[in-house]
Amino acid sequence: MVLLLGFAVAMCVVWGVIDQPRQSSNIATAVISIITLALLSLWWLLFSRIKLSLRFVSFAVVLGLGFVISRQLEIVGVSGDLVPILGWRQDQAPATEDLKATVTEGAVQDISEPTLLETMDFPQFLGPTRDTQIALSVRDKINVEREPEKLWQVNMGGGWSGFVVQGGRAVTQQQRQDQEVVSCFDLGSGQVLWESTYQAAYQSVIAGDGPRSTPTIANGKVLCMGSTGELSCLDLVTGQLLWRHHVVNDNGATIPEWGFSPSPLVVDDEVIVPAGEKGSSGLVAYNLEDGSQLRAYPYVKSSYSSPIMAKLGETSQIIYFFEGGLAGFDRNKPELLWKMEWGSAYPDVAVPILLSDERLFISSGYGVGCALVGLQKEPDAWQAKVAWKGRSMKAKFSNMSQRDGYIYGLDDGIMACIELEKGRRQWKEGRFGHGQILMFQDAMLVTAEDGRIIWMEINPDEPKILQQWQALEGKSWNPPCVAWPYLLIRNDQQAICYRLEG
Repeated sequence: MVLLLGFAVAMCVVWGVIDQPRQSSNIATAVISIITLALLSLWWLLFSRIKLSLRFVSFAVVLGLGFVISRQLEIVGVSGDLVPILGWRQDQAPATEDLKATVTEGAVQDISEPTLLETMDFPQFLGPTRDTQIALSVRDKINVEREPEKLWQVNMGGGWSGFVVQGGRAVTQQQRQDQEVVSCFDLGSGQVLWESTYQAAYQSVIAGDGPRSTPTIANGKVLCMGSTGELSCLDLVTGQLLWRHHVVNDNGATIPEWGFSPSPLVVDDEVIVPAGEKGSSGLVAYNLEDGSQLRAYPYVKSSYSSPIMAKLGETSQIIYFFEGGLAGFDRNKPELLWKMEWGSAYPDVAVPILLSDERLFISSGYGVGCALVGLQKEPDAWQAKVAWKGRSMKAKFSNMSQRDGYIYGLDDGIMACIELEKGRRQWKEGRFGHGQILMFQDAMLVTAEDGRIIWMEINPDEPKILQQWQALEGKSWNPPCVAWPYLLIRNDQQAICYRLEG
């Protein structure tokens, strides 16, 4: 009784008293549970008043059952809050020949030829402007009374890459055995139009296997960053390899602990990507047409956040949220214009939100928090100054969005809205896990970690769900893609295409 009471008190402290990230509470729960179980076992064997032989026999039976079960199960991954995900050992990933689209009856009249639908393009990570913002009103186009029509679904290999779409071609990356695969699907039918493969494999029980970067489409080309640093340029129509670089080797670097995840940034005729960990450069720029290296930017620590482009005054800058800091580089010269220490000892993943008045909003998970940062040139050098810093938004690897002076995002897995000028929390409600957001003109699309799709009002006063449905099974960290009226979502097991309108 004393042990169980102590366990209950410890749980109350962990979950109700200590202010810490949810993953820390989960780890503490596991440790306390193991200690309690060990102490209960000692009590049962040595101090209980049950007959001695019965104590040891029952303990041996329980131990034996636990051993048998453990031989049948394995940890196949963890959630964003570090909760183990168990699977049967004999379960295998789908074979290559099984990666074929299942088409909803009546959705496509003829899939013998690609349909190549003309749709709104979604050519890069987080949408056309790389900031979650979609310039489209949708409230009068969606039917919130019923789940949208599913066009097709297909089994997928591992990886956390999202889809990008242009001209009816939908491109993503996946892991297949010891190869990373860039796959191009026909948006209308789910047919594979082409695939490009190369030898590479990133594996991690905690982080998951396979490529984690979303491709970028520009000038008829597909730019893909593999998990181990393979930067590939492919022809969008044919899949032909135009050029390839291993950026780790180019820069004498190493692969970041959790693999390469930033999406390539294409500006005019240049491709800009992180260079890896502990190398000679922080970022590197390649010529889009021939792959020649144009410049290497000064070293900063590696990051899992994607670089963005900003026009600040007369200066075009590349903004990069790296591990422990924020930096701005001159787009046209290999110069570091400014750097701000952030102090995070954990990966910084969420892409900074660029505001119209030379300010940035940044956020980190693991209990770190968020900040509003102002950028000024004083008089000849750029300076970054923190206007405020708080813990009202802690985005672990979810990306946030802004609208009319408010930030919306997943604060340690719970949907929240904060006021931008001071960082005051407006509301926090709805555990969706570590998913992603797209912000339309009059509604938010949220993809939850558990595979749910949620339409929400853009409302700073209260959270209001318009519609939700279960789309995917299993952990879903991949960012969504909306090439209106089509929604493409996936995880490391399958991909689904929905028609949202009607």
